[in-house]
Amino acid sequence: MTTLSLPQTVARAEAIASVNADEAHRLMAEAFTRLLTLLESLHADDWSKPTACTAWDVKDMVAHQAGGYLSGVSLREMLRQYGRVPKKGQLPEDAINELQVGERKNKTPAELIAELKQVGAKAIHNWAYGFNAIKWIATPHPVGGFMSLRYLMWVTHSRDTWMHRMDICRATNRPFAQTREHDGRIVELVVRDVAGKLRKRLHGKAFTLTLTGDSGGEWQIGDGEPMAGLEMDALDFNIFVSGRFSYEEGITRAVISGDIPLVKNAFKDLLILY
Repeated sequence: MTTLSLPQTVARAEAIASVNADEAHRLMAEAFTRLLTLLESLHADDWSKPTACTAWDVKDMVAHQAGGYLSGVSLREMLRQYGRVPKKGQLPEDAINELQVGERKNKTPAELIAELKQVGAKAIHNWAYGFNAIKWIATPHPVGGFMSLRYLMWVTHSRDTWMHRMDICRATNRPFAQTREHDGRIVELVVRDVAGKLRKRLHGKAFTLTLTGDSGGEWQIGDGEPMAGLEMDALDFNIFVSGRFSYEEGITRAVISGDIPLVKNAFKDLLILY
């Protein structure tokens, strides 16, 4: 049996603490502020550039963000958007995204930024501290698993904005500004979800996950002595587990040691909700 030496300071990914309302608000507010700063720096020709979400250019992606934040302004608007019926084979959020983008096809970039500024702060406050009558509701999701609305509001919304900021930076060749406090915490919560999804796949085995860069860290995923290790750039890792890299491309960007099949099989068809 191959085992890897693991420093005593390495944390177990499943022990990563979730967020509370105050932290959720801070993460969402910071993600939103950074997105606005990026959008206001874009040039006219940036808005038509293609993104990693292949159906969208930058303007479409921002239209999705504007529609998403509008959904947090009131329960009525949330139900209007979430009541969108998916087409056959379509994920629920894809139907909602289609509505959000379609309703803003004729808006200019300046109008999209203005809409975000109008609705953003109220949506963030509501997601963090409001909608308490429905936050307990949980439903099965094909990617997220059994997920509560509170989880969607407290974790997924900041992650979605964070990831789309990265998408737009990559599409427009802008640097992706990071801090350990904000971006590192977003990444940490992704790692927590990865560990939860991989628990059954690992069948009682474990590996170490080392993510490099400003928002990275090191964790043990699974139970027992680690039998393998995966090292990868933290941003590449998020691109990978969000489905923006194919499995083959994602694996080639990782350095795997020890029990290589254990790690490769664990990440096959793995998707995390963003």
